[in-house]
Amino acid sequence: MLRGLGARLIRRQYATAAEQAAKQFVVRPKQTPRRWVPWTIFGVSFLTGWMVTEHMTFTDLMAYWRYDSLPQTSEEVKKYKLELYNRSEQLPVVKQLQQAGYMEVFPDRSKEVLLIDRALSTPGGVAIPPRFFYNPFTKETVGVYHLGMKLTGYPFIVHGGILATVMEDLMRESVKFIRSKEGEMTKDLSISYKFPTFANQFVVIRTTKVEEFGKNIKLNVEVTDQSGNRQLVNGRGTFIA
Repeated sequence: MLRGLGARLIRRQYATAAEQAAKQFVVRPKQTPRRWVPWTIFGVSFLTGWMVTEHMTFTDLMAYWRYDSLPQTSEEVKKYKLELYNRSEQLPVVKQLQQAGYMEVFPDRSKEVLLIDRALSTPGGVAIPPRFFYNPFTKETVGVYHLGMKLTGYPFIVHGGILATVMEDLMRESVKFIRSKEGEMTKDLSISYKFPTFANQFVVIRTTKVEEFGKNIKLNVEVTDQSGNRQLVNGRGTFIA
């Protein structure tokens, strides 16, 4: 009798343990994977990327972030140019030149067909006329040019031909200041690029050495960033005046 009672208790314990195990480990039916989910993600990503690259490249996105938005109306153009001029007034190099005895010169450039004052004179190009400072005692000339986003060769980097153009422009004006007359002609020009020049900033171009040989004037020049501390380009040229 005791043996039968013990067997029943053991069977009940095993039955209870089996029920608890069944509750803990429920076997769920295997779900069919949704194959359309990854294809949908891929399709949406592909179409979005295609539509963006059709209208705008990565460099365009970076340019939109880095560059100033260009004006569209005449009133916006006037405001844009005024803001650039005010920015040039705040440049440390301009204040230093004024304190060092350089006088600002306003040459009449309207009579000449100049690349800088005509073709490149647009927002994103050379939006405002360059500013010239001249020291009559040392015969040194300094020019401040704003080179906009449209003057790039590689993304964000000013084209080397543009730098050569503004350097020659500064040297030609310097010859006029030294000789006090028109009619200079470029005899030779050599340029050495030292560091990339980023667009949408002012550059400072200054003559570092002036030599006169009869009708010839030889000038050494350097281009620095708007702080005046980093040399970007240097060169020399000979002019007949």
